[in-house]
Amino acid sequence: MERKQNRLSMPMNQGLALMAISAGVILGLVGSTAWQYTQRNADKELLATKSTLIVEQQALINSLMLANQGSKQELTAGYDKLTQTVLARTQKIDSQREVIDKLQLQLSYQGKQLKRKDKDIKYLRSSFQRELDKSITEQQLILKADQAGLAIVRDQLKLESARLQKQEAQVVARLGDVEAWEKKKAEFEVLYASEAKEAIHVTRVDSLMNQFNRLQVDLDVMNECDKAYLYRYNEAKSILNHIRTYIQSNEMKDDYYFYVISNDSLITVQNRKLCLDG
Repeated sequence: MERKQNRLSMPMNQGLALMAISAGVILGLVGSTAWQYTQRNADKELLATKSTLIVEQQALINSLMLANQGSKQELTAGYDKLTQTVLARTQKIDSQREVIDKLQLQLSYQGKQLKRKDKDIKYLRSSFQRELDKSITEQQLILKADQAGLAIVRDQLKLESARLQKQEAQVVARLGDVEAWEKKKAEFEVLYASEAKEAIHVTRVDSLMNQFNRLQVDLDVMNECDKAYLYRYNEAKSILNHIRTYIQSNEMKDDYYFYVISNDSLITVQNRKLCLDG
């Protein structure tokens, strides 16, 4: 009996254990299912939250993209406008640079022209000074020669006067009667009058020559801008013409023609006209 009861109790115990196990498994499955359900609901809520967040972020991204696109268009328009402005200013600068280059070329050319003209002016001044010095030297030599000639003429006049006085004394000493003395005296007076007249002419010509020399004028050069020099120039021409006329009208010696010819030849040639202030 005890063995039978033991045999019966074993299957029961096994059934109870199996039931307990099954119940545990069922409870586990139910708990797992409940947990999975709960977890699924939580995942759905999280997914919904994430979806909402994604939609909001997408909207924000779209808004930012629109704003970025607008800014990009504004920046593109500004860049294009700035590019056009830079291009226009670059073209204006290039045009101004071309103008500056042309002006610099003109300035360089004008500088070279001024240097060339300055060089020409210096050469003309030097040439004029050489010609002036040469002319002054020649006139000084002529003046010295004229003065020497006048000194010789004066000495000759003194000698002639002394000779005449000596002749007069000899005539007075030799003439014994009145008629012979009167005759000789008349001849002497005629001769003396002729010599005296010639002496007067010589004195007059010497005075005119001194006036001409004091004017210090080169008749070969006419300075049209110096009024004082032009006045002295015309006065010198007038004096020289008067000397020539006086010598010709009084039939004076040929020695005086040297002075007139040396200056008169300068009048007949073409004068060099200059314009020098002062």
